[in-house]
Amino acid sequence: MPLIIDATKSLKKGDKVIDLKALILDRGSRKFWYIRYQMFFENDVQTLEESTKVLKTEKSLKYMQMQYLPAWIARKKEEIKLKKHASYKFSYFYEKYLECHQDDKGYFNRLPLYKIVNQQFGSLDVNKITRQAVKEFLAELKIKGDSKKKYLACIKGTLDIALDSDIVFKNVATDITFKKEPKKDVKPFSGEEVSLLLEKSDEMFKNFIGIALHTGMRSGEILGLMHQDIKDDRICVRRSISRGNIKSPKTDGSIRDIPLFETAKPFIEDQIKRSKSKSLFLFNRDGASIEDVSFFRNQWKALIKSCNIKYRTIYNTRHTFITAMLNSGKFKIMDIAAIVGHTSPQMIMTHYAGFVEDCHLKVDTTIDLFSVSDKQGDTLKLNVR
Repeated sequence: MPLIIDATKSLKKGDKVIDLKALILDRGSRKFWYIRYQMFFENDVQTLEESTKVLKTEKSLKYMQMQYLPAWIARKKEEIKLKKHASYKFSYFYEKYLECHQDDKGYFNRLPLYKIVNQQFGSLDVNKITRQAVKEFLAELKIKGDSKKKYLACIKGTLDIALDSDIVFKNVATDITFKKEPKKDVKPFSGEEVSLLLEKSDEMFKNFIGIALHTGMRSGEILGLMHQDIKDDRICVRRSISRGNIKSPKTDGSIRDIPLFETAKPFIEDQIKRSKSKSLFLFNRDGASIEDVSFFRNQWKALIKSCNIKYRTIYNTRHTFITAMLNSGKFKIMDIAAIVGHTSPQMIMTHYAGFVEDCHLKVDTTIDLFSVSDKQGDTLKLNVR
């Protein structure tokens, strides 16, 4: 254990070490070489000594100064978390946060917003970041509360690493909440608008829209389709492409097989003809996979304008498919959730409540619940006591 030789004040846990200097000591009659070192804090210096446990009879002073001491200093700097220029900077812990999350689903989609967080706080010492500074940064973002949570998660996660490293005593980003915002009503395309969209589009773009409207697949999932994923009666969703990254779909529930609806077949069959000899991917550009749905952005905007309909993003094709299934009254909510890759029926209930509310009115009212026969023709018997 090091012996404190001198300290200008009682230092506290977390005080910032600016530098470290050390030298080898010969303590006269003592058999081991000793090290005296100084830790330089922002406003103070602390001098300590400790034994090296290396016998003077085994190693020369020259060896201790030229070989042992540099290695010891390097180890000691690591022990006291001395990282010159970066040890207390947000950017240092931010890099560690990225290392911890680089294998997360959606990491590459969130990376641009993580960089915005680092631009804001990267040059600051983590122990100088205040709760108010975090709240002001979030307030300035002109986005919805749900989106702000992604920025907050990065800030909180980064400061958690600093907290675990004993650099800060509390995480100022903990328990910051946002006001609940009313959810915008889903505005699916009408049947007439769907017809217009398909009528006024062509070639690969038409096939992309047709598949989106008749399967409810996410845009990245469609881009990730390979020829091997198309079966006689189903589509196997195994990957998604976004921002040039090929990865697993959004959630575990998103890895799924979905029924191949007859209305989707013409678009899939035409796209297979267009691409099979060029690429493994159903949708490709010069043989390579299309990196992002933004590839179709200009075509989509032009298409919406030519159809003279209210602008909605291409993702609205998914909303349209889900609401059409609900309106048909022919599908169970659990089946719809499984087809579109929602983790639970609750997602359907939450986002499409207005359409779900009317579903109960579309049941077969001619059914006699007490004389229903099963598939073998046996009458269901109820034991009433």
